[in-house]
Amino acid sequence: MKQILIFCCAALLAACSVLQKKQKPQPKPNGQVVYEVAPYKVDCTGVGPMKCLLVRKSEQEHWQYFYAPIKGFTHTPGTSYTVAINTHKRSDVPADASSISYELAEIIDSAAYCPPAHALYDIWGVMDLKGQKPLSMNCELTLEINLNNMTVMGTAGCNHFKGKISTSEGSNRLSITKLSTTKKMCPCAALESSYLNALEQVNAFFRFNQELYLMANDEVVIKCRRMD
Repeated sequence: MKQILIFCCAALLAACSVLQKKQKPQPKPNGQVVYEVAPYKVDCTGVGPMKCLLVRKSEQEHWQYFYAPIKGFTHTPGTSYTVAINTHKRSDVPADASSISYELAEIIDSAAYCPPAHALYDIWGVMDLKGQKPLSMNCELTLEINLNNMTVMGTAGCNHFKGKISTSEGSNRLSITKLSTTKKMCPCAALESSYLNALEQVNAFFRFNQELYLMANDEVVIKCRRMD
């Protein structure tokens, strides 16, 4: 009986060992990293002004600018990716170039960007309007989005505005309509007009850390930062 018990225990330990081996994650090849890639490229500055990918290693991390090209990877606006990338050290690197080259190993996953609508809900200050910097012009542009009654309101320089928004379940589609404003004379009149026109062109959004990017046909037209 004792021998049978010892045999059963040994068999159970062997089975557990096999199970642990099956559950053990496979190591990545040397020099390979896995990134989540954001659905839109954004303006950044490397050697000069350029468009950068945004990447992070997990949902708990903030998005980071990725300045270098990834050989073999084509980014489609509005699509989120998880990719495995092989890295290689370069020799004879120019002074203004990266010492590492990147090459796509595998697209692990890709999907249309579908953020929750509540990512919009907040009070936002406009940092960039089609390349113009409102704060440097002493013009404060704001945007308050209320999802309870699907409205927007804010300031467009010195006049106040309000309007309606609509979103689309399962996508990042957004439209801003029926804008009305007060009619005060304003030293920021040209910027104000440009802001209101841009709001009506918006058809999508992207939440980037504490910033909100409002898009028109896959191009960022308004960059906002969350106001405390």
